[in-house]
Order: sequence, then C-alpha cells, then structure tokens
Amino acid sequence: MEIEHFAGSSIKSYLNSIKQLCIFTSRLPHELEEQDILDFLSLLVKHNKASRETVRNYLQGIRYVYKRVYKRTDVIQDVPYPKKTRKLPLILTGKEMQKLFASAVSMKAEMVLKIAYCGGLRRNEIANLKLTDIDSTNCLLRIENSKGAKDRYTLLSRKMLGSLRNYYLEYNPKVYLFNGRNAGSRYSEQGLRWCFTESLKRSGIQKPVSFHNLRHSFASHLLAVGTDLVSIQKLMGHDDIRTTMNYIQQNCQVQGKPIVSPLDYLL
Repeated sequence: MEIEHFAGSSIKSYLNSIKQLCIFTSRLPHELEEQDILDFLSLLVKHNKASRETVRNYLQGIRYVYKRVYKRTDVIQDVPYPKKTRKLPLILTGKEMQKLFASAVSMKAEMVLKIAYCGGLRRNEIANLKLTDIDSTNCLLRIENSKGAKDRYTLLSRKMLGSLRNYYLEYNPKVYLFNGRNAGSRYSEQGLRWCFTESLKRSGIQKPVSFHNLRHSFASHLLAVGTDLVSIQKLMGHDDIRTTMNYIQQNCQVQGKPIVSPLDYLL
C-alpha cells in the first residue's frame, strides 16, 4: 500500500478491516473462507448497526488483502458490495455561514473556517496548505497532492486578503499557513476540527453539520450563483461529474459569468 502511495488513513483503515475479521473468527486470513467473511459482515450490519458506507469500507480492505497479499480472489469474488446511499449533503445558508465566522473562537479559527469555505477544501488540504500555495495576485489556492494524488487550483476570496495579512502578522506562520505547536509544523486535523466544533457551539446553529459541510456549502452556493457544473467539478477535485451533480437542487446555471469565491458575497 505504501508503494502504491495509499494515504495513511487508507492504510490504517485497510489493516483494521483485516484485523477485526481475524478477531471475529479467531483465525488467520489464509484459514478463512467466503462464509466467514459473510458472517463477519452480517455481524457488522445486524449487531453493530453499521452503515452501508462502513460495511463497504471494511469490505474494501478485506478484498484488497485477499487479492493483493493472499492471491485468493475465490474467497471474495462473490461477496456483494452494499449499494451506496445517495444522501443530499446538509448545507449551511449564507446567514449561517456569517454567524459561524462571527462566532470563531480566535482569529486563527476564523481564518481556518473562511479558507475551508472560500475554496471548498478538505481538512487535510487545509493542514497541508503552505504559504507558497497562496496566489494573492490571482486569488487562487494551490492544493498539492490531494485525494487521488492530484494537484488542483481552487478559489481564494479577494475580500479576505486583508484579514489574511493581519493573521500572518499576528501568528507569524513559517512554512504552513496554519502552524502547529512547533514553528514550521502543520496544524493537526484534530485542531482544525476543534476550530469548527467550538465555533459551531458558540454560533447556536442547530444543524447536525461537521467540518466537511463547509465544503458542501461552497459547492452548493457556487451553483446557486450560476457557476457551471464543470467549473465546480474542477474546483472540488471530483473525478466524476456525477458527484458534483449531487449539489443540483434547481436549474440555476448561468454561462459566461466570472467565477468568484462564494465568501465574496458574504463579506
């Protein structure tokens, strides 16, 4: 998995899948048959009340190990994948976004939230964002080695350049935009999550949203102001435009308009 440049989180998830299978059966993987895997997945569904996505994640890890390590495709070839759920993501409204920003626990937390929303960034993308990735002239953020080992550019709100400069003077980041405890280290994803959850508590917003919903809101709001789907797909880094099409709630596409970050409409 390391040779294939799997993300650390994927490696951890895959190894845990096969570990839990071994614990359930009290046997090693090469001793198991198809029915053992089916029994394990059935336990996840019936007793652990695991979601479809959780079961799919376990099965992905198990299938990888049997296919690539044990060379035993006979064990997993007839084990079915649960169908994917197609849930519409929860979206924060413009007023809710403004309330969230105003409730930020610190200047650093406010910049984290605004960067996440203005470019539709994932948590790990924010953690890895370097000072050299900020193109203030063209108002772009360079996202390096993101999901699927891809680079892309996304939007930086022109209206937050002033507050970004104030943040830089206050916190003096060295390499990464958001420093960790030590100078030159990156801010942890747990710290980013804390910035969101604490600010959400202070805001009084009752929607059951997470940090990732800022990314969903970015895409949905871009669509609402007339940005075309292909542009949103590129900004989000989606391989399949059908993923981007989940944000369609009404036909409101307007061709030919300049694309700006949705944060510019709120500041």
